[in-house]
Amino acid sequence: MSDRASETGAPKGLSRLAIAWAVRIEKTLDILLGLMLLALALSLFYQVFGRYVIGKAPGWTEEVARMLVAWMAMLGAAACLRDGGHISVGALVNAVPPPVRSWLLAVRDLCIMTTAAVLGWSGARFADMNATQDSPALEISMAIPYSAMGIGAVLLALMLTLARMGGETPPVDSLSPTD
Repeated sequence: MSDRASETGAPKGLSRLAIAWAVRIEKTLDILLGLMLLALALSLFYQVFGRYVIGKAPGWTEEVARMLVAWMAMLGAAACLRDGGHISVGALVNAVPPPVRSWLLAVRDLCIMTTAAVLGWSGARFADMNATQDSPALEISMAIPYSAMGIGAVLLALMLTLARMGGETPPVDSLSPTD
């Protein structure tokens, strides 16, 4: 970590703590996402095996795959935020002077936080509305897949907040000039 924290006005101790927590959360998400990807691959392999070798595809595999994809998308959004893993176009941000760039990145962060708030609120509502409904194959509450949206949004906002507290600005793209 650089001394960018002092540039943002955050105390160095708080800055280091924020980055340490962000790194822990990222590593945990990376492990969880890797396990989810493995479960997804095994589930789909078993579905294909069942359909073409055994002659009868199990009904639960497709449902597991759909739920895992939803969870992976939402958790993955938070996991790749600090490293600038989201698709972006940096032509405008890279073309303006540093003070304007900082302002544009702050507007971007505000848009991310607003989106996370809407997703979190909607996800909580959808999970609550569907809590009494069970999934057809697994017979688990549909609140579980719908919770991915709310939990992913909270993690997205948390990762952005920790990055900012730590003095980090998530990059626009890999070609961004460093200030």
